[in-house]
Amino acid sequence: MTLDEYTEKVVSEFLRNITDHVFLNIQNNEELMREYQRQVNENSLRTVNTTIGKKVREIFQLENGPDCNTPKSWLIQGFTLHKKK
Repeated sequence: MTLDEYTEKVVSEFLRNITDHVFLNIQNNEELMREYQRQVNENSLRTVNTTIGKKVREIFQLENGPDCNTPKSWLIQGFTLHKKK
């Protein structure tokens, strides 16, 4: 495997699970977690999580892949895996 192939693999794997990474970041950041809870109280858990997931796909210009039901973040029960367009 060349260095270019390796780095492509590493970054692709990160992007594949990026939604889970975003939610892990929220739960590990006190300020983001406080605002997340406020948003959930004002909207709903489903609305907030769905909106975050859509924004991840939009910002990183990703295509949806299969669903994953084993997230590392406890804020979500599952998430959509992604790949580059």
